[in-house]
Amino acid sequence: MATAQDGRIVGVEPHPVDPEPSPLIGNVVDAHRHRSRIKQPYVRAGWLSAGPGPDSRRGSDSYVPVSWSKALDLLAGELSRVKESYGNRAIFGGSYGWGSAGRFHHAQSQVHRFLNSIGGYTRSVNNYSNAASEVTLPRILGPAGGHQVFGGRACRGRRSPPTPT
Repeated sequence: MATAQDGRIVGVEPHPVDPEPSPLIGNVVDAHRHRSRIKQPYVRAGWLSAGPGPDSRRGSDSYVPVSWSKALDLLAGELSRVKESYGNRAIFGGSYGWGSAGRFHHAQSQVHRFLNSIGGYTRSVNNYSNAASEVTLPRILGPAGGHQVFGGRACRGRRSPPTPT
């Protein structure tokens, strides 16, 4: 439960029936307006001037603040450009790193729902760490239990997995 004063959160208390409230709730007051919080969208200056594509400034370029309206227009334009040029398969909706306290506000679910509403996308499977181990460990340690599936076909015993192309 939040307490506000003059439009600012000044206090938070856990829900009265929560048997084990997290001590992290105390961070809410300071995090809401912390100096490290990004207050508006920013876009890379080189992208604004030259558009998408390779750019030697990438990684060292400055970022320029833009309005929310401008940011939404840029995002909509890029999604349309990629969809029209390459199809929905070229839109990757695989982020899994955003935290959330609830399923409705679960960021990954919201991204997937949105991208499905424009015709679909390419999604990630598993997560980067587990997926990497699933590919590398059988090649280092051998197949688990003598059986492993590589490239959609079962391999038994000492058969090597196909070489990635």
